[in-house]
Amino acid sequence: MLPAYIKEEDNKLIFDGDGELIYYVPEKYFEINIASIIGEYVEVLGIFSYCVFDKDGKAGPLKPFKCPTVFTCIPTSITKNAKYHLEGTKEPKAYRMLHFSKGSELMCSTKIPKNVANVEKFIKILTGGNLPDNIPYDHIYEYMIMNAEMNGFNYKVSNQIIGMVLSELYRDPKNLERPFRLSNTENMTAYQAINIKKVPKYTSVYTAITSENPDEAIAASIINTGKSESPLEKVMMN
Repeated sequence: MLPAYIKEEDNKLIFDGDGELIYYVPEKYFEINIASIIGEYVEVLGIFSYCVFDKDGKAGPLKPFKCPTVFTCIPTSITKNAKYHLEGTKEPKAYRMLHFSKGSELMCSTKIPKNVANVEKFIKILTGGNLPDNIPYDHIYEYMIMNAEMNGFNYKVSNQIIGMVLSELYRDPKNLERPFRLSNTENMTAYQAINIKKVPKYTSVYTAITSENPDEAIAASIINTGKSESPLEKVMMN
């Protein structure tokens, strides 16, 4: 059921409030071509926060926009903020704010075509460590599954395997050598997301040295204080 400030007409979602609604889209999405502006249209992956303001400019609660596939909208206007500290995030970041006034199209069509390219875009921001950091750790896998289902894709692996992948990408910010799931914290957003290319240097010396970045890997192998060994490392050492 749609909230009172949104109405559906001809398969379009229209903002119907007296004030305005704002999408807070990470600028990073535009930098890595996850979002783009085409004339009056904006194509964007629907994983970001939004807020509704009343006619007096008073903000309501910040909410997650949970539509993990690419869709098109027509904002009334667009503004940028290079250092905006969004509620629930760890630090200020660059955002592009999409402003919608009454009658603006929040979604140009609810009949979003399935496209495996949208799965690739999701994986790109996930493995790059660029998903919004106010998404609770224990809900990230839901976005991954929804993205695949909305685009007719099947990873053909169990949720446990997906969980293993995510556990390597999300680390304990106090000790990046330790996965976040082992940090013993109850705050599900107190993690540090890393680029998948950084994972080897935080696992074991062997995986660091055999990764794709030899210069960084050698440095990592020197300072790596962890005691873990990969199965292949054990074989090579025998």
